[in-house]
Amino acid sequence: MRRVSVAVLGVGGVGKTTYVFRLLGLSLRPRTTLRPGIYRMYLKEKEVDFIDVPGQLASEVAKNFAKTWTFYVDLMIYMYDLTDQSSLYAIAELHSALLDRGINPYKKVVLIGNKRDLAEELGIFIEGDEIATAVGASKIYYISALKDNLDILYLPLEENI
Repeated sequence: MRRVSVAVLGVGGVGKTTYVFRLLGLSLRPRTTLRPGIYRMYLKEKEVDFIDVPGQLASEVAKNFAKTWTFYVDLMIYMYDLTDQSSLYAIAELHSALLDRGINPYKKVVLIGNKRDLAEELGIFIEGDEIATAVGASKIYYISALKDNLDILYLPLEENI
């Protein structure tokens, strides 16, 4: 069985832990991530380790990731909130902070815009094309980690690992 690692990074409140918990089938309601977590799941002959690091600001997330994970991940998932422009711009800041630390820690990167259900309800939908290009993301996914079917939530993994 092949082991792969996936990091889910973004600023606080964008839904990273909710996304990981839904993929793992956990019914627990996630709380603010206070310490790094590594979660394992199995997906089509692959053992997938998820890295979830704490931090509210991009610089904190970069620092915590650098301390926690010292080798390459197979897939970097940058996540932002579709209703919050600052969470999208924080992805570029986070990416730069990693590069400033000399860390280019992934083989492949994708961008996920989360909270699609809320964005549709509010009529606010912040697209991430420019930031995706800036961070070298191969694809953008727009999801609702809280409400989408698991088939949709698995797509970023299935298509990229």
